[in-house]
Amino acid sequence: MSISMKIRAILRPITSILLMFIILFISIRRWDYWQGWVFFSLWIYNILFTWLLIPAELVKERTQINPGTKKWDIIIYLSIVLLSYVIPFIAVLDGWKYHWTGDFHIWINALAFVIAFFGYSLFNVCIWNNKFFSGTVRIQNDRDQYVIDNGPYAIIRHPGYAGFIVYTMAIGFALNSLWALIPEVISVIIFIIRTYLEDITLQKELPGYKEYSIRVRYRLLPYIW
Repeated sequence: MSISMKIRAILRPITSILLMFIILFISIRRWDYWQGWVFFSLWIYNILFTWLLIPAELVKERTQINPGTKKWDIIIYLSIVLLSYVIPFIAVLDGWKYHWTGDFHIWINALAFVIAFFGYSLFNVCIWNNKFFSGTVRIQNDRDQYVIDNGPYAIIRHPGYAGFIVYTMAIGFALNSLWALIPEVISVIIFIIRTYLEDITLQKELPGYKEYSIRVRYRLLPYIW
């Protein structure tokens, strides 16, 4: 890994953590809500796992838009990144500054955090299990990409996306916000579109994937789609 890549690998998670801290606490000038701290801890957990525990070659793959990325996915990728910050920002404005929604019962917050942790963990397991889990949609001929069909990939074809969708839909309930459902639903729709387009790409361009799609029938949700 080059020096510039190492610097990027260090600065990107630090920047992400600082930005989320600003969104959760500095933007609303409050420090006294436990939900914000739990969410921030969940965010740090994901960042540390994604950037410190996965192999260096995958860190490199996930830190930039690499050659061969589908043009349509550049817009999708940037939209997903933007929404990952917009959703908690709207949630804290609603749930902890203006109280547009009102407070949920504590058990709803707690259950939502458990669901969010499960979704994030599934996402991270998929990154750990799939050394080709790129940040963008491309056929990684430069890395001799092949079909991953074990672990969660033996159940559905895009389990990482499924995990991130589960996490995304839990954020608003964890942070006392129904208004956050609006960008959450937009994010889910984007992921469904990406899943559909990526699946078509893989069936056309990745050897063995079409046969894999016959064995593992469902993309995101077993027995449904």
